[in-house]
Order: sequence, then C-alpha cells, then structure tokens
Amino acid sequence: MYVFYTKHNVHPLLIALLALACLFPAVGSASFRMEPEDCVALPQDSGVLGESVSGFGKAMGDDFWNSEPRLSALIEQLQTLEGDGLAPADYFVPVLKDIREFQGTWGAVLACDAELASYAYLSALADLRFGRVQTETSDEIWYAPMLGERRRLSELMELAALGLESLPQAFEQARPDLDRYTNLRQAYLTARENLPESWPMIPDGATLEQGQKSPRVGILKQRLLAEQYLESTGTSGTIENNRFDESVTRAIETFQRRHYLDVDGKVGAQTLAQLNVQPEERLEQIRSNLDRLRRLAADMDDTLLLVDIAAARLEFYNKGELAWSGRAQVGRPLRQTPKLKSVITHITVNPSWTIPTSIFVKDQLPHILSNPDYLKQRNIGIYNYQGEELSASDVNWNNPRGILLRQAPGPNNALGEVVIRFSNPFAVYLHDTPSTWLFNTNDRFYSSGCVRVEDAMTLAQTLFEVSSPKAWRKVEQVRSRGASENVHLPRGIPVLMAYWTAEADANGVLSYRPDPYRDDHATLAEMTAE
Repeated sequence: MYVFYTKHNVHPLLIALLALACLFPAVGSASFRMEPEDCVALPQDSGVLGESVSGFGKAMGDDFWNSEPRLSALIEQLQTLEGDGLAPADYFVPVLKDIREFQGTWGAVLACDAELASYAYLSALADLRFGRVQTETSDEIWYAPMLGERRRLSELMELAALGLESLPQAFEQARPDLDRYTNLRQAYLTARENLPESWPMIPDGATLEQGQKSPRVGILKQRLLAEQYLESTGTSGTIENNRFDESVTRAIETFQRRHYLDVDGKVGAQTLAQLNVQPEERLEQIRSNLDRLRRLAADMDDTLLLVDIAAARLEFYNKGELAWSGRAQVGRPLRQTPKLKSVITHITVNPSWTIPTSIFVKDQLPHILSNPDYLKQRNIGIYNYQGEELSASDVNWNNPRGILLRQAPGPNNALGEVVIRFSNPFAVYLHDTPSTWLFNTNDRFYSSGCVRVEDAMTLAQTLFEVSSPKAWRKVEQVRSRGASENVHLPRGIPVLMAYWTAEADANGVLSYRPDPYRDDHATLAEMTAE
C-alpha cells in the first residue's frame, strides 16, 4: 500500500495516475516522488533556523510552493549564490528541479517537498545574512552581554516574508549592505571569470633582486605579466630577456603592497611563497572571506572602533565616516588576539601593569633568573596576594608561588600612557606601548593577545571627543598628575575585533593579508561540511 505524503487535496483521477506511476516508475517522468522515503532528510539544525521552517510553512500556507514560477524563481536565486562563494548544491537545487518537474506534470507538490523548499529558501537567506559557518568550532565572535540579544530568528522571518511578493527581493535584501562585502563579491565574480587555471611556478632559490639575470627571473616576469603587475609592451617591461630590471622592481613592490609584505622590491622567501599561490587557492581564500564578512556585516555599526587583526590596523568610524586610523601590534599565532565585540567604557591613564601569570612564567621568569637586576631596571614590584610588597630575596625564583609582579606607571611601563578598556572574558585591552619601533615592521604579530596601538593617546582623545568633548579635560588633568586613574567615557563606544584575509576596493583591486592564525582553511572546511 502506498502512502501519499501530501496535505493537498488531489483529484481522484490524479491519485489513480500517481498510484500507477508508483507501480510502473519507468512510465512518464523519472521523478515521481511518491512515497515518504522519497523525501530528503533535512539537517537537524539547532541554530538560527530552529523551528523557522515549520513556522514559515504555517505563515505562508500549504500552497506557497505549489507554483512552477515560484519554484523556478527559487532555483534561479539559489543558483546566484555561486557568486557569493556558496554552492547551490548545498541548497538542494538538483532536488528542487525534480520537484518543479513533478509539479509541472501533476500540478501538486508533496508536503515533504514543500518543507524541503522552505528549508532551502530559509537556509540560503540565513547564510547570506549571518554567514554559513555558525558552529561551535568556527571562529565565532564573542559578544558582550551589554550589547543585548541578537535578533536572528525574527530578522530571518522578516526577510522570508519578502518572498511573498518577490523572491529576488528577499535574496537581495539578505545580502550584506556593506561596501567591503559588495566590493569583494564583485571582485570574486570577476576573478572566477578571468583567472587562469594556473600561474607560472617560480623555483626556489636565492633572493632575486634588481640587476640579476637568470632563468628564474624569466619565469618571475611571466608570473607578474599573468596578473598584470608587469606590462608586456616596451623595452624595459618585456619578458623576452631574463634580466631583473627596474620595471620588475616596481612590479614586485606593487605585489608586495597588495599582499601585506615588506616592500623592498626583492623576491625573498615570503614574497616567493605568495607569488606561487595558485588561482584556485586565491578563489577559495576569497570565498572564506565572503563568509567572514557576512558574519561581520551586522556588527559594523556606524560608530565603531574596528580592530583589523590580520592587517594589524585600527579604524575608528564616527557616524559612518572614517575619523581615525592607525597601526597596531596584535597577538602572535600562539597567543592570538581574540575575536569579539564589546563596548569601550573607560580608559586607564598612567596605568600600572599587573603582569599576567602566563606572561610572567613564559616571558619574564627566564630574564629574572638570568639577570638579578631585571625587575629593578623595569620598575617592577613584587607583591603577595594580600597586596603586601615583597623583596626579591623573599621569593624562591626556582619555584615562585603566591606572588604578583606589578610594573609602576612611567615611561617604560609596558602599557605606556593609556589603556582603553572594555568588558571581555579574555583579559585583553587596547594600550599604548614603548615598543614603538615595532610599528615600522609589516608583520606586526608580537603581543600576547592584547592590542598595542600606535599613538594610543590620540585615539583615546578621539573616542572622548565623540562621546563628550568636555570629558577629555579630566583625562588631561589626570595625565599631568602622573597618578594611575580610570576615566569613564560618558557614552560607551562599540569595539569590534575581527579577522579576515582578503578584501577589494571599489575598483575591484584585490589585496590579501597573511593568515597567521590559519583560519582560512578551517572556515572553508566548515563552509563545505555536510
């Protein structure tokens, strides 16, 4: 006996024909989709989708997907996701085509197929709006409770309701309204269309630089020409010879700037490694960053301090306009700067520095053991947990227990003149630093997780001027006294610490950052996970 898994009222003659089709599946369409076992098992989502599929079905009615034009519009929109770095097959496009064929033949859509269409529709909207990677193991951002509850389910249902009038409108509305995303998506579309299958691979060897002549230089020229860093016309830019001339130096400098490398015009190990990255890997890198930007889009407030971890830079936006930017030093790979969103509430002027245990054990203790004057030279005091100061002779440095090290305020304090603070469980903050020479390097992954800010006092002043200009006077008074004191902002300012490794400008010019935290491959793996 065949059970018809549908809620629709079907004409008795059609039921007879459907039953006949079950007995003779070779007759007519190959996609009869008659029995419950023909239904595709939907993933058991515990995240943003939750009960939205059934809720959508109830809100839109049983016949919402019983329409060939609507099914065709859904399939068409799902196929456009390829331009967003998403795979249409992940949204059951082949099955939906069978469902459309069945509906065109029999004028009905089975209940389970309608549920599948709803699932494909809602999951596509959710992935466009919030990012596809939404698992506990992904590089998710920590959110401060004071930011309030994130309205993901209600946002999704509002988007889905737009499909009642226009499915294309719902998909377009779901895409992030963010220049960074729009630019990168357009660059991805162009790259997919124009990139070759491969670029010339330059063999390993000694550093290449201007004045040299070798077969490796000839291959280098071919590689630069392939991505239009080097012109193929003119005598100095031609590739007919193997000489590393001034035109190659300029091309390498442009390449290095676009890949966040030290700009020296030479092809050393790091530049060579980036030159040998192949087009397919670049496309995958862009895909992973499109998903990162989908996740970040809702967090890009008009007024925001943005910490761009991979680029080791900061940008402060006031009402959508860039008001300040500067270089940073961020966490090295073994002590990563965390991804988070919080609210800057206050600063500490003339801070002291209580050295975290991990830094004390890993970084400070070896110096203390080798140099008896290390603590005194750096104005670091020793205290027990009751706050009583100890002398160095009171401590067994081979097995130090029950002590705290605290560096007094001053010009050599590791936190400099100011600390910018916000709630988080990682004990990280933004701060000034006396190690200013490190800002002149390109690979600025030096810290133990906190963010060192170039000209941090100017950033602090900018934050106060946005919050309340008059409040900055108190900061200046505290600063002149030399004592350590907290000064609160009259109005909190959001801070977002985020990580991405590819972006494009408004002209579609791509740039790539290093991936020191090795997050690109993890993001891609989770994007393609079943």
